[in-house]
Amino acid sequence: MEKSQIAVVRNIQNNDPYLYYGGKRYKNLRTGVEGEIPDETAQKVFKINLELTHFLAENPLVEDLIRCLNLKIDK
Repeated sequence: MEKSQIAVVRNIQNNDPYLYYGGKRYKNLRTGVEGEIPDETAQKVFKINLELTHFLAENPLVEDLIRCLNLKIDK
């Protein structure tokens, strides 16, 4: 999947950024863990982050910084 088609979402419980690949596939940007999350759970804990989605599309190296520096999303 092309990077420009991937959305970034925020886990509202812990402020971790996740890549949303579509369907039930998510990847935690901070830890690198990837997996499937049921729709019911995803609807409750994830909110789309348009600013970070656009920022990562324009600056793909920031994804590495998030992982290396163990960054979370500041509300």
